[in-house]
Amino acid sequence: YGLLRFGVGLFPEAWSTLAPWVAWWAVVSVLYGALTAIAQTDMKKMVAFSSVGHMGFILLAAAAGTPLSLVAAVIQMISHGLISALLFLLVGVVYKTTGTRDLGILRGLLNPERGLPVIGSLMVLGVMASAGIPGMVGFISEFMVFRGSFPVFPLQTLLCMAGTGLTAVYFLLLVNKAFFGRLMARADGQVVTLPPVSWRDRSPGILLALLIILFGLQPNWLVG
Repeated sequence: YGLLRFGVGLFPEAWSTLAPWVAWWAVVSVLYGALTAIAQTDMKKMVAFSSVGHMGFILLAAAAGTPLSLVAAVIQMISHGLISALLFLLVGVVYKTTGTRDLGILRGLLNPERGLPVIGSLMVLGVMASAGIPGMVGFISEFMVFRGSFPVFPLQTLLCMAGTGLTAVYFLLLVNKAFFGRLMARADGQVVTLPPVSWRDRSPGILLALLIILFGLQPNWLVG
Protein backbone atom coordinates (compact mmCIF):
# COMPACT_ATOMS: atom_id res chain seq x y z
CA TYR A 1 0.00 0.00 0.00
CA GLY A 2 2.86 2.35 0.80
CA LEU A 3 4.42 1.72 -2.61
CA LEU A 4 1.15 2.45 -4.37
CA ARG A 5 0.33 5.50 -2.30
CA PHE A 6 3.74 7.17 -2.06
CA GLY A 7 5.83 5.63 -4.85
CA VAL A 8 3.36 5.53 -7.72
CA GLY A 9 1.11 8.31 -6.45
CA LEU A 10 3.46 11.02 -5.19
CA PHE A 11 6.68 10.36 -7.12
CA PRO A 12 5.66 8.97 -10.53
CA GLU A 13 8.82 10.06 -12.37
CA ALA A 14 11.16 8.58 -9.79
CA TRP A 15 9.02 5.46 -9.68
CA SER A 16 9.23 4.98 -13.45
CA THR A 17 13.03 5.06 -13.13
CA LEU A 18 13.08 2.53 -10.30
CA ALA A 19 10.34 0.30 -11.71
CA PRO A 20 12.65 -2.14 -13.60
CA TRP A 21 14.70 -2.69 -10.45
CA VAL A 22 11.53 -3.20 -8.41
CA ALA A 23 10.30 -5.75 -10.96
CA TRP A 24 13.53 -7.75 -10.63
CA TRP A 25 13.28 -7.50 -6.86
CA ALA A 26 9.78 -8.96 -7.20
CA VAL A 27 11.25 -11.92 -9.10
CA VAL A 28 13.82 -12.44 -6.35
CA SER A 29 11.10 -12.29 -3.71
CA VAL A 30 8.87 -14.79 -5.50
CA LEU A 31 11.59 -17.33 -6.33
CA TYR A 32 13.47 -17.00 -3.04
CA GLY A 33 10.28 -17.39 -1.05
CA ALA A 34 9.21 -20.44 -3.04
CA LEU A 35 12.58 -22.22 -3.05
CA THR A 36 13.12 -21.57 0.65
CA ALA A 37 9.62 -22.83 1.45
CA ILE A 38 10.36 -26.12 -0.32
CA ALA A 39 13.30 -26.71 2.04
CA GLN A 40 11.27 -26.21 5.24
CA THR A 41 10.11 -28.98 7.57
CA ASP A 42 8.20 -26.64 9.90
CA MET A 43 4.66 -25.89 8.69
CA LYS A 44 4.69 -22.35 10.05
CA LYS A 45 8.00 -21.48 8.37
CA MET A 46 6.74 -22.91 5.09
CA VAL A 47 3.65 -20.70 5.21
CA ALA A 48 5.80 -17.71 6.22
CA PHE A 49 8.14 -18.07 3.25
CA SER A 50 5.10 -18.58 1.03
CA SER A 51 3.91 -15.19 2.23
CA VAL A 52 7.25 -13.66 1.23
CA GLY A 53 6.84 -15.06 -2.27
CA HIS A 54 3.28 -13.85 -2.70
CA MET A 55 4.22 -10.33 -1.67
CA GLY A 56 6.48 -10.37 -4.72
CA PHE A 57 3.40 -10.41 -6.95
CA ILE A 58 2.32 -7.12 -5.39
CA LEU A 59 5.77 -5.67 -6.10
CA LEU A 60 5.58 -6.78 -9.73
CA ALA A 61 2.15 -5.25 -10.23
CA ALA A 62 3.20 -1.98 -8.60
CA ALA A 63 6.34 -1.84 -10.76
CA ALA A 64 4.34 -2.33 -13.98
CA GLY A 65 2.11 0.61 -13.10
CA THR A 66 -0.61 -0.14 -15.64
CA PRO A 67 -4.24 0.52 -14.65
CA LEU A 68 -4.94 -3.22 -14.54
CA SER A 69 -1.80 -4.09 -12.58
CA LEU A 70 -2.46 -1.39 -9.98
CA VAL A 71 -5.95 -2.76 -9.39
CA ALA A 72 -4.43 -6.25 -9.33
CA ALA A 73 -1.97 -5.18 -6.63
CA VAL A 74 -4.84 -4.15 -4.37
CA ILE A 75 -6.75 -7.37 -5.10
CA GLN A 76 -3.61 -9.38 -4.38
CA MET A 77 -3.26 -7.65 -1.00
CA ILE A 78 -6.81 -8.68 -0.11
CA SER A 79 -6.29 -12.19 -1.46
CA HIS A 80 -3.00 -12.60 0.36
CA GLY A 81 -4.55 -11.36 3.59
CA LEU A 82 -7.37 -13.91 3.44
CA ILE A 83 -5.27 -16.89 2.35
CA SER A 84 -2.34 -16.27 4.69
CA ALA A 85 -4.69 -15.66 7.61
CA LEU A 86 -6.37 -19.00 6.91
CA LEU A 87 -3.11 -20.93 6.58
CA PHE A 88 -1.51 -19.44 9.69
CA LEU A 89 -4.71 -20.05 11.65
CA LEU A 90 -4.80 -23.71 10.60
CA VAL A 91 -1.13 -24.22 11.42
CA GLY A 92 -1.86 -22.81 14.87
CA VAL A 93 -4.77 -25.23 15.36
CA VAL A 94 -2.61 -28.16 14.26
CA TYR A 95 0.11 -27.13 16.70
CA LYS A 96 -2.40 -26.64 19.54
CA THR A 97 -3.89 -30.08 18.92
CA THR A 98 -0.78 -32.15 18.16
CA GLY A 99 1.98 -30.21 19.92
CA THR A 100 4.19 -30.08 16.83
CA ARG A 101 4.54 -28.40 13.43
CA ASP A 102 7.23 -30.80 12.19
CA LEU A 103 6.38 -32.30 8.81
CA GLY A 104 8.66 -35.21 9.65
CA ILE A 105 6.31 -36.20 12.47
CA LEU A 106 2.82 -35.18 11.38
CA ARG A 107 0.89 -37.78 9.42
CA GLY A 108 -2.66 -38.65 8.48
CA LEU A 109 -4.42 -35.56 9.81
CA LEU A 110 -7.21 -36.00 7.25
CA ASN A 111 -8.14 -39.30 8.90
CA PRO A 112 -11.91 -38.94 9.51
CA GLU A 113 -11.93 -41.09 12.64
CA ARG A 114 -8.89 -40.05 14.66
CA GLY A 115 -7.40 -37.08 12.82
CA LEU A 116 -8.46 -33.51 12.04
CA PRO A 117 -10.71 -33.91 8.97
CA VAL A 118 -12.27 -30.43 9.04
CA ILE A 119 -8.94 -28.67 9.62
CA GLY A 120 -7.34 -30.87 6.97
CA SER A 121 -10.05 -30.03 4.44
CA LEU A 122 -9.67 -26.32 5.13
CA MET A 123 -5.90 -26.63 4.74
CA VAL A 124 -6.30 -28.30 1.35
CA LEU A 125 -8.62 -25.48 0.29
CA GLY A 126 -6.15 -22.85 1.51
CA VAL A 127 -3.30 -24.55 -0.33
CA MET A 128 -5.33 -24.65 -3.54
CA ALA A 129 -6.16 -20.96 -3.19
CA SER A 130 -2.52 -20.05 -2.58
CA ALA A 131 -1.47 -22.07 -5.63
CA GLY A 132 -3.91 -20.09 -7.80
CA ILE A 133 -6.48 -22.77 -8.54
CA PRO A 134 -9.43 -21.32 -10.53
CA GLY A 135 -12.58 -20.63 -8.56
CA MET A 136 -10.74 -19.05 -5.65
CA VAL A 137 -9.60 -15.51 -4.99
CA GLY A 138 -5.92 -16.46 -5.38
CA PHE A 139 -6.46 -17.27 -9.05
CA ILE A 140 -8.24 -13.98 -9.72
CA SER A 141 -5.56 -11.82 -8.11
CA GLU A 142 -2.59 -13.62 -9.66
CA PHE A 143 -4.16 -13.72 -13.12
CA MET A 144 -4.79 -9.98 -12.96
CA VAL A 145 -1.22 -9.35 -11.80
CA PHE A 146 0.24 -11.34 -14.67
CA ARG A 147 -2.15 -9.92 -17.26
CA GLY A 148 -1.47 -6.35 -16.19
CA SER A 149 2.31 -6.74 -15.81
CA PHE A 150 3.20 -8.81 -18.88
CA PRO A 151 3.04 -5.97 -21.45
CA VAL A 152 5.55 -3.95 -19.41
CA PHE A 153 7.82 -6.64 -17.93
CA PRO A 154 7.32 -9.87 -19.92
CA LEU A 155 10.45 -11.70 -18.70
CA GLN A 156 9.91 -10.82 -15.05
CA THR A 157 6.27 -11.83 -15.31
CA LEU A 158 7.15 -15.23 -16.78
CA LEU A 159 9.65 -15.85 -13.97
CA CYS A 160 7.03 -14.95 -11.39
CA MET A 161 4.61 -17.32 -13.09
CA ALA A 162 7.20 -20.05 -12.61
CA GLY A 163 7.13 -19.18 -8.93
CA THR A 164 3.43 -20.01 -8.92
CA GLY A 165 4.33 -23.51 -10.07
CA LEU A 166 6.80 -23.81 -7.21
CA THR A 167 4.03 -22.77 -4.83
CA ALA A 168 2.10 -25.86 -5.86
CA VAL A 169 5.20 -28.00 -5.25
CA TYR A 170 5.87 -27.02 -1.65
CA PHE A 171 2.24 -26.97 -0.62
CA LEU A 172 1.73 -30.42 -2.14
CA LEU A 173 4.65 -31.55 0.01
CA LEU A 174 2.97 -30.05 3.07
CA VAL A 175 -0.42 -31.64 2.43
CA ASN A 176 1.03 -35.00 1.40
CA LYS A 177 3.26 -35.27 4.46
CA ALA A 178 0.97 -33.92 7.16
CA PHE A 179 -2.55 -34.82 6.06
CA PHE A 180 -2.32 -38.05 4.08
CA GLY A 181 -0.85 -41.41 4.97
CA ARG A 182 -1.20 -43.32 8.24
CA LEU A 183 -1.99 -41.44 11.43
CA MET A 184 0.84 -40.65 13.85
CA ALA A 185 1.92 -43.38 16.25
CA ARG A 186 3.52 -43.20 19.69
CA ALA A 187 6.82 -44.82 20.54
CA ASP A 188 4.96 -47.96 21.67
CA GLY A 189 3.33 -48.24 18.25
CA GLN A 190 -0.16 -47.23 19.38
CA VAL A 191 -2.03 -44.97 16.98
CA VAL A 192 -2.58 -41.47 18.30
CA THR A 193 -6.19 -40.35 18.71
CA LEU A 194 -6.40 -36.58 18.47
CA PRO A 195 -8.95 -34.58 20.48
CA PRO A 196 -11.77 -32.90 18.53
CA VAL A 197 -11.29 -29.28 17.49
CA SER A 198 -13.73 -26.86 19.09
CA TRP A 199 -16.05 -24.65 17.05
CA ARG A 200 -14.19 -21.66 18.44
CA ASP A 201 -11.11 -22.87 16.56
CA ARG A 202 -12.98 -24.05 13.48
CA SER A 203 -15.34 -21.16 12.79
CA PRO A 204 -12.75 -18.47 11.84
CA GLY A 205 -11.20 -20.86 9.33
CA ILE A 206 -14.58 -21.73 7.84
CA LEU A 207 -15.44 -18.04 7.50
CA LEU A 208 -12.12 -17.26 5.78
CA ALA A 209 -12.57 -20.24 3.45
CA LEU A 210 -16.04 -19.03 2.47
CA LEU A 211 -14.69 -15.56 1.68
CA ILE A 212 -11.88 -17.06 -0.42
CA ILE A 213 -14.41 -19.00 -2.49
CA LEU A 214 -16.95 -16.17 -2.59
CA PHE A 215 -14.50 -13.59 -3.92
CA GLY A 216 -13.12 -16.18 -6.32
CA LEU A 217 -16.55 -16.71 -7.83
CA GLN A 218 -17.62 -13.05 -7.62
CA PRO A 219 -14.46 -10.97 -8.17
CA ASN A 220 -16.58 -8.01 -9.30
CA TRP A 221 -17.42 -7.45 -5.65
CA LEU A 222 -13.77 -6.51 -5.13
CA VAL A 223 -13.19 -4.44 -8.26
CA GLY A 224 -16.65 -3.03 -8.90
